[in-house]
Amino acid sequence: MRAVYAALCAAIVGFAAFPQRAGAAEGPVTHQDIYRWADAWNSHDIDRVLALFSKNVQIDQPENARPLDYEHTRAFFSMIFKAYPDFHVVIRQAIVDGSSAVSVEQVTGTWSGPFVDPNTGHSTPGNGKHFDHPGAMVLTYNPDHTIRHVTIIWDQLTVDHQLGIAPK
Repeated sequence: MRAVYAALCAAIVGFAAFPQRAGAAEGPVTHQDIYRWADAWNSHDIDRVLALFSKNVQIDQPENARPLDYEHTRAFFSMIFKAYPDFHVVIRQAIVDGSSAVSVEQVTGTWSGPFVDPNTGHSTPGNGKHFDHPGAMVLTYNPDHTIRHVTIIWDQLTVDHQLGIAPK
């Protein structure tokens, strides 16, 4: 697990070093923005999570065939919070630079409710198994500190193993 965490941190430092895009936020992102992000996840309050995003947000993560847009975020986060009602994020490291931020996290939860595959719509009931894995969020903010892009990085093979899911 430490090797996965070390590799994840190394990859994230590489992401954080990318040059800023044109139109970067006039006011820099702060560590408070990252903690607001984690607090929203941990609240399981869909409206609180959605308030963090701009209307043109894109969310990339391994389970989705294409990025989520704002229209699909409510269903996605609702499904996550139903499938894993004790889903919890602990920030291990926060990196901020201009309009970008990286949150290195430890993520835990128990698969208690139905998981609906974002690609197929297939629903699988929960099995009561617990996951605990490192992950990271690479966040790009607008000048008003709403999030315009998220890249979610996590080890799907580790989580599948912990949850008793056969790898795809």
